Amino acid sequence: MLNTKEKFLMDTYGYVIVPNLVDLDLVERVRQAMDSMNRELPLVSREDPSPNGKTRKVEGTPYFSKFSPCIEYDPKFLEIAMYPKIMSYVEDIVGGPVRYEEQECSINRRNPNDEATNIRNLAWHRGMSPDFSNYAVAGRSHYLWIKAIVFLTDIGPDDGGTSVIPGSHRTDSIAGIVPELEPWMVHQAKGKAGSVMFFTEALIHSVTPILSERTRYVMITGYVPPFMRECGRVEAPSSEFLSTLGEQERTFMTGDNPKESRYSFRVR
Repeated sequence: MLNTKEKFLMDTYGYVIVPNLVDLDLVERVRQAMDSMNRELPLVSREDPSPNGKTRKVEGTPYFSKFSPCIEYDPKFLEIAMYPKIMSYVEDIVGGPVRYEEQECSINRRNPNDEATNIRNLAWHRGMSPDFSNYAVAGRSHYLWIKAIVFLTDIGPDDGGTSVIPGSHRTDSIAGIVPELEPWMVHQAKGKAGSVMFFTEALIHSVTPILSERTRYVMITGYVPPFMRECGRVEAPSSEFLSTLGEQERTFMTGDNPKESRYSFRVR
């Protein structure tokens, strides 16, 4: 659960970074599985009509590999998505039980053609309107669509950490903010391997070019309350994958709890 400081940062900035949350042995095993995936999978188009849940390499260059969805590729990917310490934070931020929404991971290296980019030219985006992204109970804000970025390598100032516009989860206009951005208005994620960045999808954020010679590995999982409708069909788990899971894992993946309706969500 978030402590008082972390709640303040989450509400003020729209994100919080929790250091050293994930065991480094799991971090290493996930990173190794990503390397195997990178070697084995061919690049496919985002428009490729893949079956639900099939792991795809959607970006593949000498400098950048991205996989989405990826949770069915290796059991370690589900393990890190359901890592107890991560789930404790996510459920506290959302306000109750959560289900899987999406998972992607990436391996980034410095592109020699990249230079320090004008922050106004980054690929700023968000996944949810602030109008529908949060609710309050007893004076406490909760957020309906949460991303958890697990740092699988150390990420320093030049290592391509996610850039965010702090506080933008409370404003409705990307177009009105970005043309006026100044460097002091942008935060860039930094932290040791095993740290986790939690943020609401209403927060305006962007990938950031790597300027160092280090390789950056991250695993990103999205979480929502069980009652929310699935965002994309391709991320939905396959029936074959679900048949291999236990009850707890199936409930996490689908939101369907055999003991209660997904619409019986109650704030904890």
